[in-house]
Amino acid sequence: MYPMDDTSAPNLRGRILVIDDEESLRHAIGKSLVRAGFEAIEVATGRAGVDRFAEGAVDAVLTDMRLPDIDGLDLVAIFTQMAPEVPVVLMTGFGSMDAALEAMRRGARDFVQKPFVVEDVVRLLDRALSEQRLSRENRRLRAIVERRFAPDEFEAVEAELQALGVEGGEDDDAEAPVARHDETIGENGEPLPLRDAHRNFEVHYVEELLA
Repeated sequence: MYPMDDTSAPNLRGRILVIDDEESLRHAIGKSLVRAGFEAIEVATGRAGVDRFAEGAVDAVLTDMRLPDIDGLDLVAIFTQMAPEVPVVLMTGFGSMDAALEAMRRGARDFVQKPFVVEDVVRLLDRALSEQRLSRENRRLRAIVERRFAPDEFEAVEAELQALGVEGGEDDDAEAPVARHDETIGENGEPLPLRDAHRNFEVHYVEELLA
C-alpha cells in the first residue's frame, strides 16, 4: 500500500517525501532533488507528511526534526510502523546528536545535520534506495526458494514456470520473458537432488547479483 518502486518516468531515481516547515529550505531541497533525478514531494507539516505517505508511491522520506505539529522522532516511529522498508532520513540542527541517535533507534535509516550539502543527501538517498531494492529482491528470491523446496510444492512451482516459458510448440525457442527453472532440473530432464538444486540456485543468484 505504501511504497512503490514502479514509476512512469523511466529515469526517475525515486520519489522523496520532503517534510520541513521552513519554506525556503524545503523548496531548495526539492529543487536540488529534482535536478538530481528524483521527484520531490514537498509538505510543510508532519500531519500532511503522514497523509501523503499513506497515499503511497513514496520511496523515501527526508524530514526535519522540529515541526510545528508532530515531533520528528514521532514521525520516524509512525513511518517505520506504516512501512518499515521505506528509508527515513532525519534532518537535525547542530548539536542534536542525542536526538539523531534516538531516531536511529526508532528506525530511521540515517540523519544529516544542518547546514548540509544537498549532494551528500542525494548520495545517502541513493544508497538507501539501492539497499531497499536489494532487500526486496532478496526477500522475493528467498520466498521462491522456500516454496520450491517445500513439501509437495516442487511440481506446482515447476508447472507454473513451464506455463510461463515452455509452452508454445514450435515457438519454444523464441525469446520470451521466461522465469529460470534450470536450477532444479538435471541434464536428463529429471529433478535434481535437493542439495544440488539448492546449490545451483545459489550460484545463479550470485551471478545475477554480480551482473
